[in-house]
Amino acid sequence: MQPQKIDERFHIPIILFFSLLLFYFNLGGLAFVGPDEPRYAQVAREMFERRDFVTPTLLGHTWFEKPVLLYWLMMGCYKIFGVNEWAARFPNATLATISLLLVYIVASRAANKSIALWSSLSLATSALYLGLARAASFDMPLTFTFTLALLLFYLADVEEVATKKKLYMSGFYAAVGLALLAKGLVGPVLITAIVLLYLLLSGQIKKGFCYYPFAGSLIVLLVASIWYWPVIAKHQWLFIDEFFIQHHFQRYTSNKYRHPGPIYYFLLIVSAGIFPWTLFLIVQLSTNIKKMLESFRSKPLFGKYETAFDKLQLLAFCWILVPLLFFSFSGSKLPGYILPIFPALGLIVGYKLDQISTTQSNQLVRVTAIFLIIFGGGLGYFAGKELNATPTAQFALLGLSIVIAIGMFIVRLKPLLLFSPLLAVLISLLLFPGIEYDSSIAPLSKRAAIELRPEEEIIFFNSLEYAPFFYTNGRIVKDKDGKEVVAVSRDEIVAHLASRSSLLCIMRSRHLEMLDGDSRFRIEKIDSQRTFVLLRLTSSR
Repeated sequence: MQPQKIDERFHIPIILFFSLLLFYFNLGGLAFVGPDEPRYAQVAREMFERRDFVTPTLLGHTWFEKPVLLYWLMMGCYKIFGVNEWAARFPNATLATISLLLVYIVASRAANKSIALWSSLSLATSALYLGLARAASFDMPLTFTFTLALLLFYLADVEEVATKKKLYMSGFYAAVGLALLAKGLVGPVLITAIVLLYLLLSGQIKKGFCYYPFAGSLIVLLVASIWYWPVIAKHQWLFIDEFFIQHHFQRYTSNKYRHPGPIYYFLLIVSAGIFPWTLFLIVQLSTNIKKMLESFRSKPLFGKYETAFDKLQLLAFCWILVPLLFFSFSGSKLPGYILPIFPALGLIVGYKLDQISTTQSNQLVRVTAIFLIIFGGGLGYFAGKELNATPTAQFALLGLSIVIAIGMFIVRLKPLLLFSPLLAVLISLLLFPGIEYDSSIAPLSKRAAIELRPEEEIIFFNSLEYAPFFYTNGRIVKDKDGKEVVAVSRDEIVAHLASRSSLLCIMRSRHLEMLDGDSRFRIEKIDSQRTFVLLRLTSSR
């Protein structure tokens, strides 16, 4: 008996339900982690409080590391929900959800709604995608604009009605302009390279001028000029140097920002980030590459892809290959850089999953079920050792993996769809306190915000943490250039105490002895977290 497919009337509600569990459930329940979330959230807050839509600032100092689209979205959410973690993360959760719907709509047209649903849900449940959908970072806005642009281009490519083709291409160029606002030059550069490779491999390179590149370039510039025109007019070379030269060219060509990695770094990130669909991706990608090579051998130069689905699979291949090669040679590497290829990975995995869902058995499903149990045990062990999770929480994580694995042996593939949503719920309910304590000093920063007296600010000693930027709303000691101060000696502490009676200080406990025994200030310990300590330093004068 063939397995029954899910009624098409429920596809969109299912995607939205998965999004609700994966992206929105307890979205504000975890404090900001890492250096980026609190910084970006604070930049948006400062713009929001000044009602300034042009100049991003951090601690009142111009901050041109990233463009403005995410800040604008955060500002709108601050207006609606207030200034908090939920509001700062809401835009990315929403963009992630819209991207799932775009994948579903276009895959439905190219193939069928069953493949479309599998593609959308496999993308939603991929580890890296769901993780960054819940983070206040710039990777999801870039991924959304990638998805919008490339799927609109695909629709234009397969469209036969001239007026509709022009409409899709206009949307494509507008989305490329949005990519400039999402994360700068990297979006237009990679989208253009993907499209050119696709046209080349599909034997359509001579048709390039049929896609209105000159008129399209004007649309791109018009959309991007909404912000780039006023910010360049206002800040001129300061913006050009910091934004384009330092944070584009130097970030790519050097390790200035200290994020190195081997050339195979992103292959590892993709393999882990697509979990639990890793094996399905490897098998289907291998099949697609084999078919492509056979096509090239049987036809002169480059093959011609006749069906709409074949064209979508080819576009997905180009969509993966170009960013993967580009970022692999970058001097700076972070996991989020490769997120824009994940919708394409979803399209490839979705086709394989649809094939498997209509068969009676599949070895890939059974092997994945075994790996799932190993993963659950490893996650439970890690949670207990590193996050101080209770035995109950550890057992729940392992138990979920075992139950899903058993379900996969009985009814094959569909139980695996439930793994990531249920795991996300368990982690948010059981592990958020441990993650917050282990990966952020937000608890100490919140205590500092309570303790700050009207004239006090926070100074860092021998280490810099960014959580206090947001949780104290920028109550940080700054130098004459508006940059945060990280003192490295007692004399620097005394110099900053000259103009005020006391300071709060955040530092690592091991550096306490460097401040002991100085009669020029008194030390009062307020609180501690992990290896960090919060002090009040009071002048003795």
